[in-house]
Amino acid sequence: MYTVLALIMILAAILLIVAILVQPSKGDMISGLGGLSGTFSSMFGSRKTMDLLQKITISLATIILVLTLITNIFFVGAKESVVKPVTEGQEMPIQSTPPVPGQMPNAPVPGE
Repeated sequence: MYTVLALIMILAAILLIVAILVQPSKGDMISGLGGLSGTFSSMFGSRKTMDLLQKITISLATIILVLTLITNIFFVGAKESVVKPVTEGQEMPIQSTPPVPGQMPNAPVPGE
C-alpha cells in the first residue's frame, strides 16, 4: 500500500510540474513552448485556460498534501520506536566520603 501511495504522489508531482510550466506568465512566455498556448487558447479561450490550469494546479497540490499526510500517519509513525539510553533506570553510585580538593578519590595504586 505504501508503494502505491508513493507512486501516486510521484505521478501527481510530475503532473503538477507540467501544469505549472504550462501556465501563462505575466510576460506570456508560454508561446516559446512549441505552440502549446495556441492549442489551449483555441480549445477553451485564454481566460478559461488560466482558470482550468489554476484548478488543476490546486487540485494536484491538494492531492499531494493529503497523500503525504496519510502516508506519514499510517506508515511512518507506526514503525518508529524511541531508543532509551543504556543508563536509564540504573542507580547512581554512592560515594562514601566526599572528595577532598586536590586529591583523586579512591584511586587504585599500581602494583598492589
